[in-house]
Amino acid sequence: MKIPALKFRFPQLAAGGLVVMVVVLGFSFLATVLIPGLELAGELVDSSVALKFVSQQQRYPTLIHSALDSMHDRLMARAYLQESMDQLRDSAKKLDVALPAMNAPRPANWLAYTGDTGAVAEAIAGRHAAVLEKLWAHEQEALKPLLSYGGVPYVDSESTGTALNESGQQLERDLTAAIHASRRTLPQLDAELTTIAADLQAKNEQAASQLRLVMLGGLTIAGVLVLLVTVLIVARQRQEVSLRLARQQTTDILRTVKDGLFLIDRDLVIGTAYSAAMESLFQRTDIAGLAFESLLKDIVSEKTLATALKFVKVLWAERTNEKLVKSINPLGEVEVHLDVGHSRFETRYLQFDFHRVRVDGKVTHVLASVSDVSARVDLARELQTSQSQAQAQVDTLLGILHIDPVQLGSFLNDSNAAMKVINAVLREPAREESVFRKKLDALFRQAHAVKGEAAALGLSSIESRAHSFEEDLKSLKDKPDLSGNDFLPLVIKLDDLLTHLQSVGELVSRLSRFPPAPAEVAHARTDVIAGGGQVEKSDFGLTAALQHLAVRVASDDRKEVALQCTGFDTVPAGYRRMIKDIAIQAVRNAIVHGIEPAAARTASGKLAQGQVRLAFQSMGDTGYKLTVEDDGQGLAIERIKEVAIQKGIITPQQAETLDAKQTYSLLFRSGFSTVEHPTKDAGRGVGMNLVADLVHQVGGRVGVATARGRFTRLTITLPAPTGKQADDAAVA
Repeated sequence: MKIPALKFRFPQLAAGGLVVMVVVLGFSFLATVLIPGLELAGELVDSSVALKFVSQQQRYPTLIHSALDSMHDRLMARAYLQESMDQLRDSAKKLDVALPAMNAPRPANWLAYTGDTGAVAEAIAGRHAAVLEKLWAHEQEALKPLLSYGGVPYVDSESTGTALNESGQQLERDLTAAIHASRRTLPQLDAELTTIAADLQAKNEQAASQLRLVMLGGLTIAGVLVLLVTVLIVARQRQEVSLRLARQQTTDILRTVKDGLFLIDRDLVIGTAYSAAMESLFQRTDIAGLAFESLLKDIVSEKTLATALKFVKVLWAERTNEKLVKSINPLGEVEVHLDVGHSRFETRYLQFDFHRVRVDGKVTHVLASVSDVSARVDLARELQTSQSQAQAQVDTLLGILHIDPVQLGSFLNDSNAAMKVINAVLREPAREESVFRKKLDALFRQAHAVKGEAAALGLSSIESRAHSFEEDLKSLKDKPDLSGNDFLPLVIKLDDLLTHLQSVGELVSRLSRFPPAPAEVAHARTDVIAGGGQVEKSDFGLTAALQHLAVRVASDDRKEVALQCTGFDTVPAGYRRMIKDIAIQAVRNAIVHGIEPAAARTASGKLAQGQVRLAFQSMGDTGYKLTVEDDGQGLAIERIKEVAIQKGIITPQQAETLDAKQTYSLLFRSGFSTVEHPTKDAGRGVGMNLVADLVHQVGGRVGVATARGRFTRLTITLPAPTGKQADDAAVA
């Protein structure tokens, strides 16, 4: 068993030894070839530059000699001397600067002559320095009168023509002396410069020879390096075959696996290797090197993203119990919204699992796996929906069993009539904006009436569907422009509500086939109202329905309310449905807007339980009166005006001119409500508007009386119903 292990490790050991040899040879190459080679190359460059510099200086003695001869010839011919004089001065000046620089250890003006920033300053003249300085000093002494001459050597005369003046004669004597001196010193100066150039040339040849030897040694070492590198490459290729096979297998796994797999480093950045399923799961291809935050940023909520980042960071802590924190994984089942192009988004459900990757006992990465659990979530939702529907049917059945059959039948008849009205309104053609708004008001009235009576009877399934229908109506009402197409989605909600009403009707029909028990018969004859005592069942079940509604609304608003109803047994048949709709809305309005919470009532010296009283009474031949009163907080005129201004019902200028009566009339305007966040019981601005419309349709009046912190009283007077009014009230 050990032999295969040794065979497996031997190439690694051999490769390691070769690497060491390559490193050693590399340093040897650096120490014996590159560094000396660079130094020799530098010397060679410096010598070449110096040789070039000396060669340039060799021509100046010749130029000086030539300039002296030219000046002599021109002076004899009485010609122009300035050009030869300039040549002499220029050559003398350059030699005067160059000769001292040739012997300086680092001449300041070296670069001015060499132009090479890499030159190393060394003494060029060496042992010739003294001879050069002596010769040039003699030459400078002979040239000094000529270099300083600045006059005119000629004078013109009509008798003799152009002749030398006194300064010209002196110039001629100085020029003759300089020529004699130059014939002796300039050849010696040129010879010394030639000798220096020969020394530099020899130095160049020596440096070049040494450089060739170094390069030869470098070639030898390079050959050995090439051999070793070749051996290393062969060994590496053998290892790469195994690595390539392993990578291919890994690639096949990542390409085939259906889950998304990727690694996250300590900076929460995704690695370059990930499974192919990632691109389809997240609908993007730029995953490699992407921050984990960027992967989730646009597809989950900000709260979920922040929690997920904290969770992943916790996994890097060594003390973290991985099994324990997995139970609080915020991405265990998360809803994501993916952009699939063409301005369309797809909702999926993804499940993330995280596992720490350890190398030598330390956490190096976090492995994340992602799976699409949308099918499982949809199946669970379908099962939950089925269970909810079954439970809703059971709840509906139980609710029906506790409702008086006559009262339930009346509700179903009224609801079916309302559905027919809604259907007729939806089918009525319209093109103008004002007509669309009237259709919305009519639909609101019918839907609100159905919802109110369903809430009063405790039929929550019908109430919730009617409330959803109202939500859609409210959305349409808030739109600035309406068209016929905007009403089409309402048909779906209407069909759902109508279908449910029909199913309730079928249940009632089936239950009516069973004979009632004696206790049920007795119960059908009497009813208990909030005021106490038993009365004959002659108020068409309205008192019991209002009592049930009051209990439910008070419970939802966390209030305590006692409801008292009197006189509903005297409501004429023509007004029954209208009074029922008005009473339901009035009870809702009194509890939500009027009655304070128990703590607020006791703090103001009131009983914790609020009182709501409804009284219907006949006024003889003049008609009827319905009074709704609560002992709540009353109405605040300024608050009513403020809300009306906010909703655009009136302007601030109009608000200043309104008296109390005019301000209270705003309560009955469509869309007015002081509730900031609408609920199923208030906030739509429909209820009181419905009350006003019902009353005005039969020619009645609505009055409001209130005292701040004490009570609010709503008084509705109705005329004695005629035949037509009775029919209209029954249909409304």
